Amino acid sequence: MKRSTIIPVLLLSVLCHTSDARAWGPGHRLIRLWAVARLPEAQREFIGEQHLARLCSEYTSLQDRHAGGNAPELDPYCLVPGVQLSLHDVNPAEPSARASVWFLEQVIERLRSGDMGEAMKYLGVLCHWHEDPGCPSAHCSPVREDALKILLPPPPEKANLNYLYGYGGIADTGTYRIADVDYRPRLLGVTVEEAALRMYQHQRLLERRAAAHIIPIVQDTVYGDGAKAQRHRAEAALDNAKHIADLIDTVVCLARDTIDPADAQRWRRQRLTEWLPDARWTMIGHPYYVTPFLVDQAMDAQRRLHPLAFPGEGDGSRVEFGYGMGAPHSLEFTLAPGGIFDRFTCRVGLHSTAAPGGEVAFAIAANGSELYRTGPIRSGQPPESIDVVLPEADVLELSLQVHPSDPADSMRNLTVWAEPTLHRRGTACSAPAPANEAD
Repeated sequence: MKRSTIIPVLLLSVLCHTSDARAWGPGHRLIRLWAVARLPEAQREFIGEQHLARLCSEYTSLQDRHAGGNAPELDPYCLVPGVQLSLHDVNPAEPSARASVWFLEQVIERLRSGDMGEAMKYLGVLCHWHEDPGCPSAHCSPVREDALKILLPPPPEKANLNYLYGYGGIADTGTYRIADVDYRPRLLGVTVEEAALRMYQHQRLLERRAAAHIIPIVQDTVYGDGAKAQRHRAEAALDNAKHIADLIDTVVCLARDTIDPADAQRWRRQRLTEWLPDARWTMIGHPYYVTPFLVDQAMDAQRRLHPLAFPGEGDGSRVEFGYGMGAPHSLEFTLAPGGIFDRFTCRVGLHSTAAPGGEVAFAIAANGSELYRTGPIRSGQPPESIDVVLPEADVLELSLQVHPSDPADSMRNLTVWAEPTLHRRGTACSAPAPANEAD
């Protein structure tokens, strides 16, 4: 499908738009322009250049204008019936799922009826909601403004700067460009519910990745010349723009019922390692006390890193992807809307570097009920394969747990969750998710 790297009509509209936006500031418009420019030509023709121009200018910050009840005429677009949440931040999974489904349904209904102007208003609010957490600012910060200023004190001449918040902040200032790279939008789901589920997970990932830019931006702004800070802003904006391109393309595909069968097949299975767990810090023994788990690698008793592997030789000992985890510990995942996946598969056991004497049971629970528990698996034993049916629920809370026979014996209980995979409802579970099906 033909894609253009720039749309003159949209560019003119964006450059002429002068209203002040918060959070990303100019980034909202840059992200939106970049994303729309990479839509398939058929998608742009379906919506129309004039309506897309407004999506990238007039409709970039409707919830900012609505804040504080200052624009009651925007209530229909900024108040989700029966749901209390912030349309700027990552919210808990359940209200986020309900709001995402509602927004998708509003956009799809109006696209199908040909009311493109109204569709773009709802889509503008939805995009802004997914852009804010991707900005290296208050919307994604894992630390408070005062904590940052204690850790990175400004020189006297810059003591008036806010590192994160509002006007006078440094998160989205100056001039930068989002890299003009080729990108093909990726489908986020074959149903409204699946798209909402994956949108939430990607929003959380954006927030996590954007937070990693905060300290480099602060350091270069208060101690350097600002050039590195601009590169970090551009990198965060590019990451965000790819997600917005995925979001817009997905909602239009759902509205037009033009989902490519190959794209639909891509999401048959989902690697759990591609999603963020609901982090809950627990202190466990050496060597995993620094971090309770690692993705795609493990630590031995001397805290050396190793690829994931089980005892033995041959394919059965190799691990394509998974978690290396200390014990006792559990990883929690909240999936909303629930019901997208109906099975979970993995292999479990102790790492090949575990010393003799290790002994751990593995358990999988959902919504507080244990679905499966292994017997004790000891050092040197081959892995055990697990295949469990997941319950249907509006919200699915999945828990991967390790229960050592001797919790004090952390040096031997070095556990591995191999190929943890969610399977879309109705999909056969004969193999883990291949690389091209990972998120």
